[in-house]
Amino acid sequence: MSERMKARTTDGFVEFSLRVPESQAKRVGAALRAIVALLPEASETAPVADEDLDDDALYSPDEVFGSWTPGAAVRAYRLREGLTQAALARGIGATRSVVSDLETGRRPVSGAMARRLGEFFKTEYKNFL
Repeated sequence: MSERMKARTTDGFVEFSLRVPESQAKRVGAALRAIVALLPEASETAPVADEDLDDDALYSPDEVFGSWTPGAAVRAYRLREGLTQAALARGIGATRSVVSDLETGRRPVSGAMARRLGEFFKTEYKNFL
């Protein structure tokens, strides 16, 4: 797990926090409940009521999370760390407008930039391609 990951571990559990568009909250919740229900120890650690599961509903990752682009990855990592565009720009040796252009897709994420972002966020550079 990345050093910068904001997760607390208590008594064998790890807490995750997600920020999703309000319009997708029910779908994300349903997807997460379905994933937890598949875990071998799900009945012991996180019971899910049958009425909360919609067995007929299947959602693609794009339906749940929206389309994933390199720019969305830059923004997601930046927001996860609580950074402004200017702070990220200083950290990777770029300007704020470059970060803005990367996030909006006006500027493609090059291999060199992906490596700088990966090094800064302590993650695989491929997350930004």
